[in-house]
Amino acid sequence: MTDDGDRSSLLPLPKRSIATTIELPILVNMIAVSLTGAALSNIILYRTCVHSLGHTEEECKPFLSPIKTNDTAGLEEDVQRYSTYISTVKMVLEYICPAVLSMFLGVWSDTYGRKPLIVWPLFGMAMSGILIVIFAMMKSLSAWWYVATAVPFSLTGGYIVMFTGAYCYISDTSSASSSSLRMTILDATVSLGTICGSLFSTYLILTIGNVNLLLFTATLNVVSYAFANIWIMESLRGALRGGATRVLDILYVKEMTRECFKERPNNGRAQIILLGVIRILMIMIVYGLISLEYMYTRQKLHWSLRQYTTYSSVSTLISFLGGFFGVIVVQKALRLGDVSFSMIALFTATADNLLKLFAVESWYMYLGSAISLFKGLSGPLLRSFITKNFPIEDIAKIFAFLCAIESIGPMLAPVIFNSLYSVTLATFPGAIYVLSSVMNTSCLVMLGFVLIYSWRGSSAIYQTINNDFDT
Repeated sequence: MTDDGDRSSLLPLPKRSIATTIELPILVNMIAVSLTGAALSNIILYRTCVHSLGHTEEECKPFLSPIKTNDTAGLEEDVQRYSTYISTVKMVLEYICPAVLSMFLGVWSDTYGRKPLIVWPLFGMAMSGILIVIFAMMKSLSAWWYVATAVPFSLTGGYIVMFTGAYCYISDTSSASSSSLRMTILDATVSLGTICGSLFSTYLILTIGNVNLLLFTATLNVVSYAFANIWIMESLRGALRGGATRVLDILYVKEMTRECFKERPNNGRAQIILLGVIRILMIMIVYGLISLEYMYTRQKLHWSLRQYTTYSSVSTLISFLGGFFGVIVVQKALRLGDVSFSMIALFTATADNLLKLFAVESWYMYLGSAISLFKGLSGPLLRSFITKNFPIEDIAKIFAFLCAIESIGPMLAPVIFNSLYSVTLATFPGAIYVLSSVMNTSCLVMLGFVLIYSWRGSSAIYQTINNDFDT
C-alpha cells in the first residue's frame, strides 16, 4: 500500500479551519427517510393485500389511509404477517453490500478521505428515492417490487458507510473533550429529522397524497446529495483524489483486521471485541423494532398511522432532548464516564421494553419513552470512549471494524424479529420486547467487563505516574 503515497502526511485539518457542515445534509436526508417510511407503510400493506393475498381493491383501500378504521380488522393479521416477509428480504438486501464495503472503506478513507464515505451513500439514497416514486406510481406492481428500490442504496454503502464516514469526520475535526458532544449532536440531527418527518407525515399524506409525498422526499434526497457534494470540505489534509477502483483492495481488510486484533495493553483487544458484539446487539434491537413497532401498536392498541406518528414524534423528541441534557448536564454533573453512562442508558431502555410489553393503554408507550430518555446516547458515548482510549491513528480502523460488525445487525434483525413477530402475532405479539430486553441485559454485562478493563488501565497509568514521582 505504499503506492498510495505517504499516508503519514494525511492529518486532520486544524479544528477551526474547516466547515463541519455534515449535519445539514444528514438532517435533510433523515426528514426524507421519515416521510418516505410513513407514506410507504400503508402502500406496502395495500399492495400486499391486493396483489399477494388476492383481495379486492375495495376491501384493501382502507390500508392506504393514515387514519385507521375497523374495516381492515379481518385482514390485518394475514396482511401484516405477509408484509413482514417483504420487509425482511428488503432489509437484508439493503445491508449486504454495506456489510462488505464497510470492511474496506474505513482504511481506504485514511488515504482517500472521509468525504466520499458521506457523499456516495447520499447519492445512492437519492437514486433509491426516485425508484420508490416509480414504484408508487405504477399501481400494477406488487409489493415485492419494493425490494428492488433498495439496490442503489445498498451498492453505495447505505447508512453503515455514511455514518462510518461521519464519525471519522467528527473524530478528525473535534478535540477529545468535545467528541462526545459532537457525536451526540450528529445522533440528535438524526432524531430531529425523524421528528420533523413524523410530525408532518400524516398531514402531508392527507393533503397531497402518498405519491406526491414520495416525489417530495425524492427531491429532498437529491438536495441533500447536492449540498454534501458541493459544500462539505474534506477533513484530511493531503487526501488523494479518485481511488474508487481501489475500494475493494484486500490489503485494506488485512490492515484493519491486524490493527483491531493486535495485542494491546489493558485488554484493549478484548474491549474492541466486546464493543463490537454490543454494537451488533444494539443495532439489532433498533432495526428489529423499527419496522414492527407500528404493526405492534396497530395490532395491540389499535392505533392509526396518525396516532403512531404522533407517538414516534414525541418519543424521538424526548430522546433528542435527553441526548443534550444527558451529555451537557447529567454526565458532567455526576462525573460519569462514557461507559458508565451507557450502562444507565441501556438499563432505562430495558425498562422501556418491559413497559411496552405489558402495554394495555396508550400511556404505557409514552411512559416507556419518558423513562428511557437517555437510551439514544449509548452509540455516541461508546464511540467517544474509543476516541479517548485508543491511539488516534487507529480510530478510523476501529470505527470501520465496528461499522462492519454493526452491518451484520440489520441483516440478522429482520430475520429474527420478523420471524418471531410472525409466529407470536396471534398469541403474544410482545415477544419482540422480551427478546430486546434479553439483548439489552447481555449488553449491560459485557459493558461491565469493558468498564473493569478501562478501570484497570487507568489504575495502571495512575500507579506509573506515582512511581515516577517517587523516584
